[in-house]
Amino acid sequence: MQSPHPQKIPYQKPYKSSADLCVMLQNQGLAIGDIPIAKETLDNCSYYRFKAYLFPLKNHATKQYNPNTTFEDGLELYEFDNELRFYLFKLIAKVEVGVRSVLDQWITKETNNSFWYLDSSLFKDNGTQIKTVNQVRGMFVDSKEEFAKHYSAKYYNDYCPFHRDLPPGWVALELMTFGNVLSLMNSFSDTSIQSLKLNRFAKKKLNVEKFTTLCNWMEAIRQVRNACGHHNRLFNRNLAAPNGIKKYLQSAIQLVKTRQNQSRVQDQLNRLYTNMAAIQVLLEALGHEEKIGNKINTLFSMYPKAWYDLPPVS
Repeated sequence: MQSPHPQKIPYQKPYKSSADLCVMLQNQGLAIGDIPIAKETLDNCSYYRFKAYLFPLKNHATKQYNPNTTFEDGLELYEFDNELRFYLFKLIAKVEVGVRSVLDQWITKETNNSFWYLDSSLFKDNGTQIKTVNQVRGMFVDSKEEFAKHYSAKYYNDYCPFHRDLPPGWVALELMTFGNVLSLMNSFSDTSIQSLKLNRFAKKKLNVEKFTTLCNWMEAIRQVRNACGHHNRLFNRNLAAPNGIKKYLQSAIQLVKTRQNQSRVQDQLNRLYTNMAAIQVLLEALGHEEKIGNKINTLFSMYPKAWYDLPPVS
């Protein structure tokens, strides 16, 4: 039978148990100090997830692991990444909640309209705004939160006749997903950015030069947040580079370098460090005293293998 995809081959790799996988890794030159722990690790997190932490330990030309590398080295990187995700997820929650709050306060004051998110004239992409409003309606109607039930029982809005049942912005933003909020932020027209003084908002409230830069940072941070929320690897991977972040970085801390050609070496800004720098700027602007560097140094002391200069895994 002719293949429906001549340029591909069918996937027919056989199932391997955790014990089989341990033997395979040993045959590839990886030392395993404690077989039962290794089997338990692969049972609990799956080989597919775990092998990303073994990737930097392998010589991919020979398909063998580097001399003196162990399964426990990969396990240390895996545990480091778990700790890092838990920590950053907590910080990003503070950023997300804070930005929602100050954004609503600023726009409500500038427009004198508690229902500003229903004003289609503020947005260049009415389709995005309408979609967001409809999603808010669904979430608000179904919400079991006390504030939502209280509002529905007592109030209606007299701003928009098509949306009498929808709440003011501060309630709506609480119900929106991070993606909803970002879509709304990205949909403000250039005229609205100017009339609402959103560049001033970004600088005064969040220490970011422009509102579009703030939107870019929040999108980059969202990528980190999603990796945390879905338990995806953060360690040693490429991410979105926050625009204009270099001016906020300490010159004493060397960036990862990438070679563009024989004569040009460029700073690599699409790494977790630059995203953490953006998170730090926003945290400080929102009044939080957390210093990310202190926690990272603690994690490096707990998991020294993470300190190694390793090639990135895309």
